[in-house]
Amino acid sequence: MSRKRAIDARESSDPKFIHWKSRFKAATVAFEMGKLDEARTVIYRSLMEAESLKDKNFAVPVCHIGMAVVSMNQEKEREAKDYFEKAINALSGQPEADTRELYGAALRFYAHFYERKNDLSEAENCLRQSVAVLKELGPESAAQLAYSLADLAAIMVRTGQLEEADVLVKSSIEILVATVGTDDPSYDWAKLIYQVCLNQNDREMLELVFEDSVTAMQYKLGARHPNLVRALNAYGTALRKRGLTEKLEHLKEKFSALV
Repeated sequence: MSRKRAIDARESSDPKFIHWKSRFKAATVAFEMGKLDEARTVIYRSLMEAESLKDKNFAVPVCHIGMAVVSMNQEKEREAKDYFEKAINALSGQPEADTRELYGAALRFYAHFYERKNDLSEAENCLRQSVAVLKELGPESAAQLAYSLADLAAIMVRTGQLEEADVLVKSSIEILVATVGTDDPSYDWAKLIYQVCLNQNDREMLELVFEDSVTAMQYKLGARHPNLVRALNAYGTALRKRGLTEKLEHLKEKFSALV
């Protein structure tokens, strides 16, 4: 069975590890609800707890990734980069399948960091590394591979490589349907990318499909879900480049996540 979250790659009967994992997962829930300060506090406590675990070679990098993602979303760029580099350096040389899966996930989140900086070349590089790592692993890691394929497809859309984007996102959707299912937020994200690929040659239809899709995502996932924020910010960047300020202001009125 495929895992939804990389944190579940490491299994342990150690009560301390189980408590640590439960606390960290509570932080991810807070993050997905847009409660960044709360998520940061809980992850920091999880990091202190992780330092004393027998499985700290896994738990500490998990917390560093978590701190990096929260810092990134709080616009603490230098801190986010430092945490990402700590996690990636710690994981890159570890041969176990669970740490390799976590390494692949870390590279995907690091790509988000570069995407926010509009460094799409470095984001693509991180995602291609992530896909390569995750392809080496078994079916339990298939969902993680699907997440990275969808994110790479999104970058390919933004850089105009639509044929590759179409192939990547179709592969992602196929895996997601077979693993996490169509109710998972990752499926909504991949489906949005597919719709963008499908309607690239019809600008009016593309704008209509995008707005309908993100409206549905906001209703289902909440106004601050990470995938919704990423989709809106990428679209907002495209509108600014095209000088469509009225359209951008219209979207800002509908979606509080658009900055």
